[in-house]
Amino acid sequence: MEPIYWNCTIAHGITALSYFGIPILIGVFFVKTKATIPSKFWLAFFLSSGFVLFCGFHHLLTVFEPHSAVSLLHLCVLDLMALISLCALLYLMPTAYQIVEAIAKSQEDTQKLQRSQQMQQLFLDQGPFMAYIKDDQSRMLYYNQETQSRFSVTPQEWLGKADSEFLSDPEEARQVMANDQIVLKTLHPLKLIEEAKVSGNDQPCYWLSFKFPFSDYATGDRRLGGISIDITESIQLQRSLIDLNRHLEEKALELEAKKRELIYLSDMADMLYCCESEDDVYKVVALTCSKLFPNMSGCVYIISNSKNYVHLNSFWGDERTSKEIFSKSECWALRRGKFNLLSSGNSGLLCSHLIQPVSGAHLCFPLFGQSEVVGILHIYSIEEISPEDQQITEIIARTLGFALNNLSIKQRLTHDSLRDGMTQLYNQSYMETILEQRLAEAERSGQRLSVIFLDIDNFKSYNSRYGHLTANIVIQELAKLLLKSIRSFDIPCRWGGEEFVIVMPNMTLESLRKRVEQLRVDIEQMQLRDGDQILQSITASFGIAVSESGITVKDFLNRANQAMLEAKRTGKNRVIEYVNRYN
Repeated sequence: MEPIYWNCTIAHGITALSYFGIPILIGVFFVKTKATIPSKFWLAFFLSSGFVLFCGFHHLLTVFEPHSAVSLLHLCVLDLMALISLCALLYLMPTAYQIVEAIAKSQEDTQKLQRSQQMQQLFLDQGPFMAYIKDDQSRMLYYNQETQSRFSVTPQEWLGKADSEFLSDPEEARQVMANDQIVLKTLHPLKLIEEAKVSGNDQPCYWLSFKFPFSDYATGDRRLGGISIDITESIQLQRSLIDLNRHLEEKALELEAKKRELIYLSDMADMLYCCESEDDVYKVVALTCSKLFPNMSGCVYIISNSKNYVHLNSFWGDERTSKEIFSKSECWALRRGKFNLLSSGNSGLLCSHLIQPVSGAHLCFPLFGQSEVVGILHIYSIEEISPEDQQITEIIARTLGFALNNLSIKQRLTHDSLRDGMTQLYNQSYMETILEQRLAEAERSGQRLSVIFLDIDNFKSYNSRYGHLTANIVIQELAKLLLKSIRSFDIPCRWGGEEFVIVMPNMTLESLRKRVEQLRVDIEQMQLRDGDQILQSITASFGIAVSESGITVKDFLNRANQAMLEAKRTGKNRVIEYVNRYN
């Protein structure tokens, strides 16, 4: 009986090991794959696990019980059960892992699907657009929060209803449903603009709608999806632009009618820019007015230099209705400094310079030059002078005033831009400009150009002793001496203060030395007076520089200035030539 005993013991042991191994193995796999058991299967899982474990405990306890006689059939069943349990354990080792891994993958996919559905729901609910789903009868199956907010409805209020049941305008509802049916019948997406009123707003709203068909895989039914974006502001802006374009076209027609006038005004501005005298200015204005106002007459009056009277300067048209000479007080435009219009439709002030009897319309417009009134522009018409003609008259008057002002400034600047006000020698700006030209000419011709830089010695103490006014007399006398001592084509310049520059072209170095030395002596021997007062003599220090190929104006003047400063340092009242120590 001993073999039978060990056979039963081993069979029960193998069976107990298999019963314990199966749940342990499955538990390890669950931990390894991080899978979880759905809550609805927990009871079944625990009961199954308990059943298997208790079966294992049963076979384990049987191993330690006293031996009892068993039949051959019982023994065969025990061996077969042990074999099957062991095979089940060995087979479940890879299979259970695959099953648990599939459960974990399924759970992970389920979580991803849930997250994706949540993101889709957030996208639809939080997006600034209306999203909806309808069935094949255009009944609402779903709509997002934006739709609820726009139409002030609850999440369930529209479900199962067609557009005709919840849209206030039947025609709008019919058109929306017709568009839905086009998509469902053709099975092609549709992009269009729809009109639908929102509750609480009498004005229509416009939506850019994208509608598309799709199939419900759960039921196989045809569905309609749609997204609508509010473009009311864009439509309103577009209509505003259309109105604006229409208005611009009307204005363009008006401007076309004024084209000839603008051409005349433009030509007048171009001609005034080229005028060299006041007579030219007045002729240009009279010519322009005769073209702009062919059915009118007019005059340009200018205040005399004495400021006592006004005189006629130019005239156009067939009839002159104003005096040729009159006092400033006879014109209200001159008195007030602004235009005066007298006509049957405008009870303006009657100017005394008009010739009696006065008829028709008269417009006097002041001419301003340099912030003061310099004359008037007088227009006469048998009929009313239109606001447009008044505006043109104002443009002409202001342009004429600017032209007179610019002409005066140009004439004054032409002189002031070249000369020093005290000595009437050329100024520094002109000297730099002309020196650049002379350098270029000298380099082309292969000749040398010389620059003399001179500065009065001890002029500050001289200025302190005699005062600025007397010192200015000395500078003026020195300027006169320079003009007498140089050639007609030499260029003298007051550089600033008591400094002077002379440009001498086409002169040998030896001749230059003699001429500058003689100039130094002449300055030293110059007799200076302020009225009856005899002034102390002055001396000057001179620096000479001769041009080289490629030298700039700045370097050329710096060389002469350095030589003059060297003359100052070495005793003053002398002439020093610049020596290029780098050659």
